Amino acid sequence: MNSARCDLCHVISVWESKVKMKGRSLLIRTVASLATLVALGCGLIRQDEVGIEPERAKWVGVSDFAVPVLMYHRVCPLTELEAKSPLTRDLTVLPEDFEQQIKHLSDNGFVLLSVYDVQTALLTGGKLPEKAVALTFDDGYRDNFDHAFPILSKYRASATIFLVKNTVDDAKHLTWEMIRRMRSDNVRYGSHTVSHPDLTSLDDIQLDYELVESKRFLESKLREPVTALAYPAGRFDKRVTTQARSAGYLTAWDKGGGPVRPGDDPFRLPRVRVHGQTSLRDFERKAWSGYWERKIDSATQAPSG
Repeated sequence: MNSARCDLCHVISVWESKVKMKGRSLLIRTVASLATLVALGCGLIRQDEVGIEPERAKWVGVSDFAVPVLMYHRVCPLTELEAKSPLTRDLTVLPEDFEQQIKHLSDNGFVLLSVYDVQTALLTGGKLPEKAVALTFDDGYRDNFDHAFPILSKYRASATIFLVKNTVDDAKHLTWEMIRRMRSDNVRYGSHTVSHPDLTSLDDIQLDYELVESKRFLESKLREPVTALAYPAGRFDKRVTTQARSAGYLTAWDKGGGPVRPGDDPFRLPRVRVHGQTSLRDFERKAWSGYWERKIDSATQAPSG
């Protein structure tokens, strides 16, 4: 409880200073932050339920962060048949390319985050490293364990995998043994619904089931809060975001856009796609986009003369 009070005092001071500044979607961020503050201060939720991890609290970061959240699906070699499918080629990054990408981030001093690190900063007005990216994987393919995880472990990289309830433990997707093994080594998990439908096409009862049941199921298996959602195929509307909030999620993620910035709507958060055909040069442009966006902002805001 004392720890929660310390966080509460710190966040209130940050929030009060931010109110005096112009920011994007300030009202949205203020409401989300206040709800989290009240819950933390009253002991209704724990720090880990908003993604706060003690080791992350020691970061020296910036309050005007710009963090690209990179979005992957598969990491594996392509079979001859898969190579003939444009969709499969687009979703699949070769292991050697993936290692080149992670090595570039490591060699250039990037901090590799989970989406829960980003979530915490958004909801509490916190800071993130100036040079950082978050890694995410949608659908929970088995190759995430076979090919991506050894590379992530080699470079001590954090990541988040969004799981579909109905595909866990099938022949093409992660088993619970794999999921738990990766959880012990810096991999976190979010919800990608029960069956990966177009959420905008569902009636209210179906929509509620997809959002609530997937969250309940994952939390019961992982024995930890699951408060991040990735919209299947990036499909959502105002009704979906409202239901996601009501279901207990704190953030929800799209499948396109630029870096995450303070003040972004926590239920319309952007990610940066990494495709199978993404060259290393193009990957570097995506990874550095947040860093250079901050530099450009600083330059344009600096007083003249």
